[in-house]
Amino acid sequence: MIQTVHHAVLLAAGGGLPPVTPSSTGLPLASGVGTILGWLMWGALILCGGGAILSGGVMAFANHSSRPDLSVRAKTGMLWALGGAFLIGVAIPLVNAFYGIA
Repeated sequence: MIQTVHHAVLLAAGGGLPPVTPSSTGLPLASGVGTILGWLMWGALILCGGGAILSGGVMAFANHSSRPDLSVRAKTGMLWALGGAFLIGVAIPLVNAFYGIA
């Protein structure tokens, strides 16, 4: 109660609220969330790698069989796979950077 009044006084005085840091204490399954996120990231990276490999194979097949339309689709698939892998790799540091700004 006293702490709430103290925060209200700080807010009214223009000082703002003190910074709040996230805490996982008391949350059930909090330690498992990091493990699940790690598994999801590895799975998604494996899928992006497989997509890039498959796009490379389709590109080679399309060039040998004179199918320029298929080659263009394979190049687009390669770019999407590489872009996805980049976003997966930068997701956690990006969230941490934005959290540090706030």
